[in-house]
Amino acid sequence: MSKVVMQFERGGEFEVIFKEDAPKTAAAFIKALPIEGSALQGRYAGEEFFFNAPVEVEAENLVEPDFGDVAFNSDPKWKAVCVYYGPKHKGGPYSLFASLKGDLDELNRIGLRIWKEGAEKVCVKLID
Repeated sequence: MSKVVMQFERGGEFEVIFKEDAPKTAAAFIKALPIEGSALQGRYAGEEFFFNAPVEVEAENLVEPDFGDVAFNSDPKWKAVCVYYGPKHKGGPYSLFASLKGDLDELNRIGLRIWKEGAEKVCVKLID
């Protein structure tokens, strides 16, 4: 069975689990796969990093995210996937459409790595 994964160039891979509360965002995201970008620290927003994605969708499911959640900022100036790597954040709310399955301690280390070492390539793709 196929699944969607998020992979980081300096190590780390997570399965993307889509939420039923944001079907339009999830469908638009899947349609745009594969997505490659440069993850940047959203430090002003707290424990969040983001990368741009060629997704066109109206906002839905505007709720505050939790550690491990994935949201989409549909503002045409941003079109950004936001990944929350810890409980401390103040950005959004954006369209909460997925969560990451895997070691959340590793996700936190990746977020801190992006903050301290700079941008990192990320790829989201469908695998068998």
